[in-house]
Amino acid sequence: MIPDTSAWAAIGRSANADFYEVEPGVLAVVPFDGSADTADTAAESIGIQLTHLRSCGRRAGTIVFMDHVAAQNAGAREVYRNAPDPTLQTCFALVGSTIFGRAVASVFMGLHPPRVPTRMFGTFEEAVTWIRRTAGTR
Repeated sequence: MIPDTSAWAAIGRSANADFYEVEPGVLAVVPFDGSADTADTAAESIGIQLTHLRSCGRRAGTIVFMDHVAAQNAGAREVYRNAPDPTLQTCFALVGSTIFGRAVASVFMGLHPPRVPTRMFGTFEEAVTWIRRTAGTR
């Protein structure tokens, strides 16, 4: 799944993804096609999100589009488990519409879920609905 990002505000770019604010309280990470995720790229990802949230003075959930991720190593999973700041990052919604994208998301969630609620979804619409609901209760 490739989201239409034309209406979203760009907030950053890392070595392997673009970052957006979809709406206040909802961020999106759109990895580059065929990207690999390492401890370094994971730390960069969390850093971009936290820098944006601190500058805006608000909390948000993050949608991560998993279909373009070709590989994610143990170092990346460790960063995603420990680096999120639950005072700013309310939840992570992993969107995967391909078998491989859903498999990468499942491995991540099964082995090293973050300190904040994390769920997998088949569509953007399901993910953003869950984030809106979850952010309101945290």
